[in-house]
Amino acid sequence: MKRTGIIVVALLCSALSARGADQAPPQGTQPGSISVSGSATEEFSPDTALLNLAVETQKSTAQEAAQENAAKSEQVVSAMKGLITVSAGDTVSTSSYSVQPVYEYDDKLRKNRLTGYRTFNQVTVKTSKIGGVGEMIDRALKSGANNVTDVRFAIKDNRKQCEGLMVKAAQRAKNDAETVAKALGVRVDGIRHASPSCGGDQRPVPIYRAKAMMAMESAEPTTPIEAGALSLTGQVQVEFILTK
Repeated sequence: MKRTGIIVVALLCSALSARGADQAPPQGTQPGSISVSGSATEEFSPDTALLNLAVETQKSTAQEAAQENAAKSEQVVSAMKGLITVSAGDTVSTSSYSVQPVYEYDDKLRKNRLTGYRTFNQVTVKTSKIGGVGEMIDRALKSGANNVTDVRFAIKDNRKQCEGLMVKAAQRAKNDAETVAKALGVRVDGIRHASPSCGGDQRPVPIYRAKAMMAMESAEPTTPIEAGALSLTGQVQVEFILTK
């Protein structure tokens, strides 16, 4: 699925329009210019999955909450390491950790009362096994994780794709500039400035813990996760010099 779009964002023909298309600008006058923005967008298959899993525990003391969390988190990390391929660049790492007091408002005392401590430990899995994300979620939940905070798909290195998109965007910008210049009775005679860019957002996948737990407890082998396609957009903004 491909699509390209070109937007002419500005047209500046100051020197030429001031004297008319049939008169040459006086010596020392800056030539006219036209600013064109070209863009090209295509969709590509992702090659990397980013999975955030968390273990959250709450106990009456901070030590108890931390100890229980550590035991469960170690089980989750061990399970994930058994599913990834380190030689392919897959990793498992702790991305967030916190221990916080938990308060509840006491109506009788009319103030907050300390009721315990909550420990939160988030583990991030980066893997090239796109088709294995559902199995990883199920295994993590069975190992002690109780929160799937985020699942995203990305392209690890989009340099090649971006180069192709920026070439298309630049060519479209040039074609549009030449079309407009011809209509005005002038011609494109150089480039004053060019600014290329390329990128695309990682695709987040909504994960609901209840849905994942139901899939894990049912006869379904894995939680269904579809990666879909990612859009990349190349843009080139160019200011072309115009002459008679």
